[in-house]
Order: sequence, then C-alpha cells, then structure tokens
Amino acid sequence: MNKIYLRWMLVMITLPVLGGCANFFKAFEVKKGDEKKSNEKKGEGAVEPHFITRNISDAETKSKKEEKPAIVDGSEKVKLYPGTGVFVKAPPPTASVVKPAAGDEMMLNFEGADLREVVKAIVGDIFNETYIIDPKVQGTINLHTSSPLQRKDLLPTLETLLRMNGAAIIREEGIYKVVPAATATRGSITPQLGDDKIVLQGGRGYSVQIAPLKFIAAKEMVKILEPFVTEANAVRIDEARNLIILSGTERELRHLQDTIAMFDVDWLSGMSVALFTLQSVEVKTAVADLGKIFGAQALSPLAGVVKLVPIERLNAILVITQQPKYLEQAKIWIERLDHTGGAGGGMRLFVYPVQNGMAEKLAALLNNVFSKSTASTIPPPALAPGLAPAEVKSTETTPVDATPEQQAAVGDSVAVKGDVRVLADKDNNALLILASQANYEKIETAIRRLDVAPRQVLIDVTIAEVTLTGDLKFGLEWAFKNGQRGNGKLDTGGSGISALAPGFSYTWSNSNVAGGVAAALNLLATDSRVKVISSPHIMVTDNQTAKIQVGDRVPITSQTQSVLGSATGLIASIQYIDTGILLTVTPRINAGGQVTMDINQEVSAASITTTSSINSPTISKRAVKTTVVVKSGETMVLGGLITDNKTIASSGLPYLSKIPFIGGLFGVQTFAENRTELVLLITPRLVANNQQAHDVSEEFRKKLRGLSDILENFGKSSEMPKKPAGLNELLEKIGKSGDISKQMDKQVKQVPFLK
Repeated sequence: MNKIYLRWMLVMITLPVLGGCANFFKAFEVKKGDEKKSNEKKGEGAVEPHFITRNISDAETKSKKEEKPAIVDGSEKVKLYPGTGVFVKAPPPTASVVKPAAGDEMMLNFEGADLREVVKAIVGDIFNETYIIDPKVQGTINLHTSSPLQRKDLLPTLETLLRMNGAAIIREEGIYKVVPAATATRGSITPQLGDDKIVLQGGRGYSVQIAPLKFIAAKEMVKILEPFVTEANAVRIDEARNLIILSGTERELRHLQDTIAMFDVDWLSGMSVALFTLQSVEVKTAVADLGKIFGAQALSPLAGVVKLVPIERLNAILVITQQPKYLEQAKIWIERLDHTGGAGGGMRLFVYPVQNGMAEKLAALLNNVFSKSTASTIPPPALAPGLAPAEVKSTETTPVDATPEQQAAVGDSVAVKGDVRVLADKDNNALLILASQANYEKIETAIRRLDVAPRQVLIDVTIAEVTLTGDLKFGLEWAFKNGQRGNGKLDTGGSGISALAPGFSYTWSNSNVAGGVAAALNLLATDSRVKVISSPHIMVTDNQTAKIQVGDRVPITSQTQSVLGSATGLIASIQYIDTGILLTVTPRINAGGQVTMDINQEVSAASITTTSSINSPTISKRAVKTTVVVKSGETMVLGGLITDNKTIASSGLPYLSKIPFIGGLFGVQTFAENRTELVLLITPRLVANNQQAHDVSEEFRKKLRGLSDILENFGKSSEMPKKPAGLNELLEKIGKSGDISKQMDKQVKQVPFLK
C-alpha cells in the first residue's frame, strides 16, 4: 500500500516538474549558444581552455602587475627581494541562493527502500534518463528530507546514498550506470580537464578530472589533499607532467578543486628572499651560528620560519622567509656575526694601492712576516763605524699563571692562519694580497703602519777653512771652551772623527741664542780668518743617502808602457779622479726628533807636482767619515783636520850672519807658521709634513732674493760690499743679543798675538 501511494505521489509531482525540465534544458542550450557566439566574436578557432577555473586574489594580481625590484643595500653586499607574503588564496565566493521556481522543489522520504527503487525514482522517474544497475549493487536506503530539495540537488544526494552503499553512478554515452565504486573508473570514464562548469551543469555523476598545477609540485599538493579525500585512490599524481588526477562525485570534485585553487599559488613571489655576502666569516660558520637563532634547531617560535641556504661559491647566505620583516632581523644578526674572530671567510684577492712606499719592498717584507713560503729578502742595513753585527732574537712571552685565552691572544696577535700570498704590481705600485678576510685585516694593519709618508730632512752644510794663529793654535777648541756662555762637548769617542784623523769633533750650542756656532764663526770671519769653501743645502728622505759633489775630474797618468817601433815610444793610461767637495750624508730620524747621520766628507784639490818628474798633478785630500747624533734644528761642528806649515828662512852676509848671538845684525831671518783647520758645520732640520716643507722652501727663496739684491747693488757700485753675502745670513742668526760678539771680541783682544 505504501509503495502504491508513493508511486502515485511521484507521478503527481513529475507532471509539473516536466515543464521546468524543458525550461531548464532550454536555458542550458541558450547559454551554450551564447558561449559559442562569444567565441565567434573572439575569432574563429578560438577555443576556451579547459583548465580548472580559479579566482585570483587581488594580492596575486597586484604582484603580477607590479613586481617589486630588488632592494640593494648601500654596501652592495646585501640584496633584498621582499615578497608579497601571500601563500593561500581566498576561497571562491559562495554562490548566491536563487529562489527556485514554483514546482522546482520536492520532498524525498524513503524508509527501508531498496537501493534499486531509489535509483529508479530519481533517475528514471524524475530525470527520465536511461540507467543500468550492476547486479552487484545492493543496499537499503533510509532518507527523510525536512525541507524540499531543489532539482539540482537530487543527483548529488543520490551519489551520496550510493557512496554509502559502496556504489557510484557514472554517465557513459548518455546512459547512467550504477556500478560498484571499486570499479567505477575502469573502462567507463574518460578523464577530462578540470572544468567545474561541466560538472555543475551536465550532471555527469562520478567522474575523473585532471588538474594541472602551476606553482606547486604534485607531491606537495597530494600531501595537502590527503586529509580531504575518502578513498586512497581518489587522488593520483603524474610527476612528469606535474598533474593531479581526481576521481569522485560532483561535490567531492568541487571541494578538491577549491582546495587546489587555494594552495596552487606563486610561492616564490610570496617568499621574501635576501642575499647576504659575507666579508669576514666563512659561510659555513655563519650559517651554523644563525641556525641557532632562526634555524630548525632554534628553541624558539621562529624555528623553521627563516631558511638559511649557504652559497659557498659566493661566500654568501641566501635567507628565505615568509615574512618580509624577518629579512631586516636576519640582516642585523648577520652584520653582528660577520666579524673576524678567526681565519674564516675563504681565500680572496685584495688589491692595496701603495701610497708612499715601493710595492716591491713592502711585498718582500710582508711575505717574510706573514707568508709560510720563502720570500725575497731585503739587504740588511749598514752598521755604524766601530759596531759589530749582533743577532737579536724576539721571543713571545706569556705572563705568569696566564689563562689559556691570554696565551692564545699572544700567539694570535700577529700570526695568521692559512696561506697568505703577497705580490707586487710594479707598474701600478700596488700590492695583490691573496688571503682570507681575517688575515687581510691583520696584514692591512701592518701595511698602513708601514705605508706612511716618509719624513725628510733638510741638511744645511757649511764647509770652511779656519786660519789658526797665536792662541788659536789648538783650533776652535780654545775659542769655544773658554766662552762664558754655551756648553761644549768634545767628541773623542770611537764613533767620532778623532779616531780617523788628528784633532777633534766638537758640538757647541747655546740655549739662549739660536745659531751660536754660526755667530762664533762670523766673528772669526770678520778678522779674515775663515774661508767658506762651500755651503750646500740638500733635502733627503729618512734613511736614504744624499750626495753632494762640487769639483772637477782631474786626469792623471795611472800606467805607462813602452812600445817598440812607435814614434813616441810610450803609451799612457789616463784615469780621472773626482776632486773638490764630496759630501755623502745618510740621516736616520727617531721618534724623539733626533737625527743620526752617517757623514762621509772629502775635500781635495789638484796642484802641480814639484816633488817628482811624473807628469801628473798632486792631489791633496782631507776626508772625514763619522756618525753623529744631532737634534733637529741644532748645529753640529766637526773639526780636527789641521794642516801645519812652518817656514824658516834667513838671508844676510856670508859667514857673518852665521855668527852666534850677533849674526842677526848682519842679515834677516824670517819665521812663518801657517796652520789651517777644515771645519764642517752641519744642521739637520726635520720636515715632517707639507706645511714644514713649504716653510723651508719659502725661506730658501728669501735667501735667493737677498743674494740677488746684493749682486744687483754690487753691479751698480764700484765698491766691494763690506760683508760677504753668506756672512750676512750668518750674522742674522745672532738675533737681538750681542753678548756673544762682545765676549769673543774681548777674548781676541786679550790674546797678545792677535792684538
């Protein structure tokens, strides 16, 4: 009775629904026609691609239109690529609820109904479709709807009922087949590219769709879909084509499509990436340290949020994160950790342009200090006269009861770890250094201390001959030693010139009057007892040799040889010898401003030979070689090369002039004594910077202008100038005080021989 009542009810419901079905299929055909017309408007042959339709979020659209360029840090060692931060798209909007037309709703009530009867009622009676039921499909249905169902919901409801009973409905060649779910996809379904419009409008039932992926790997997408599928074989992958094969009902496929659309986004555009090039630390060490803060082993909520990828080829770290703000945090920590604490950083090539020195010398010196390989050596410095070479060993000492850290600091202060090579580029005067960043910083510190502007010394030299008469027979020693002002020091040490020539070297200075030595020399010059031979000035760099030579090259016969058959009979070998003033000075400046000078001075002159018949001149030579220490601005006086010529002559009546006691009444006797001393006055003046060099040059220009004025006045007047030009300058050094002049005049007048 219940079955008959149910059948009549279905018939009554079917009659008004048939009109709605006609309208439904008509609307469907019109819509398909509109789509065809739209395709024709686009152009013949234009086919709409059958891919899964996805709703692209505003963030993704913006990222495609406006790609953010890389942000390069000022140091050009950090490149930031901030991402969009979008990794999941918003779900598609829910379709608006359309009020169904009258007669388009129905109630379903089945109580213990056979599965076959339910299929017949919905597919055969309501949809009026042909269907086939597999004999293996069995089951009982209990269904009660509390509210009317729309027509479009009937087939999904039937699919749910079939799935609960291990069956599925498929459509093949216009016929619906109800088969067991395990064999639903075998030989009856052709996979189609995912287009949810076909599923919603065509009522295909159980179907298979192919979902091509754009931005995510198929394996990763399967991991995401596994919790949402009901069967193990509902989702399969094709790794070669990066596809996912989906099988299921209309509703299941729609849910899977929506899930794929949410996660198949441009992952790289969402990620924020930064490339940090390390300067001092090796990339492996830096990644290990940063991993404790950001990496998976970090005991913090940030574990795994920031990925660190070491790039050893560039000695750089690639930082990948989902949040752009974490790039700034990574940058801060990398800058904090990128400092030398060891020999990390890898081998790199550094170029250091040498500013003041010579690249070849610096390279040899640095290789000897830092490199493990054998390097070229620098010639050892010359020793001062009288000194023997000694070996000084430098050993590293550690304090008593020193900690291991202190002991390590002593060894690591200069030592380098790893290979270091220093090459000199002679053409560009630069150093090529192959070392790690840590080693280079140590080497650069040494280079900056060595590559400094060399200090210079302006050396004023006065070479004079002092005529010694009367009480000045002991040379300058008496005049300086008996002065009431000033302090004198007699140099009799092994490094002075007294070890090489008779006499002495003497330093005289006056704290109250500048240039006291020059003043005393002027006093002697006013009595015509000083002859200035030469007064050169020369600028020389620290620890370099300056040479002054003023004179002639004199030819002398070094060898003669008789030649048989020659008209002359002799062949002479001629040798040229330098004569005149030869001065060689090598200054060395210490930190206190004192100048140590190696002096080699020679004065020679050629004269006609009267003691032999050799046709070569006689060369008189006076030489001094010494090492002295003078403070910058003070004057050192070197003397001691005394020449003593005595002449005794008598003339008168023969025999009578020889009579003792009274012989002088009958003749004339002449006693002549000529003593001269070669005096060298040397004044070093330290030039440490450009301003001092400018001042010295300006002072020298003033001297030249003064000499030019004197020569000009001398040309206009027939009288000789009262004082030589050189003495004028020397007298200016006396200053406002005339005590030295008065004292020296007083001392000279007290000597009976000089009155």
